Amino acid sequence: MPSIKQLKVGSLIRLLKVPAADIAQRKREIAQAIPNPGWTAMVIECIIQQQPVVQINSIDEYGNPWFFCEIVINANREGHAIAIMDEDSWVPVDRVGED
Repeated sequence: MPSIKQLKVGSLIRLLKVPAADIAQRKREIAQAIPNPGWTAMVIECIIQQQPVVQINSIDEYGNPWFFCEIVINANREGHAIAIMDEDSWVPVDRVGED
């Protein structure tokens, strides 16, 4: 299993699934009737569908790697910055197109 500690600025990863914590958050928000439940999970699902290979852009003060990406939702282009905080929803990629 890969470790987030191995990721550096410039590392390429392939997103495989929505992290369990984001799925749990969506379930809680649906149960609480919160508007737009599971926003983070939905964004990650769109990233996986549209462009699952992303590049790490920064490492924060807690050691969490972050990536920035753009996705299209309802014909609108949106930019998102997301931290990788788990170790089972992604795999490292040497170069785009290779696993």
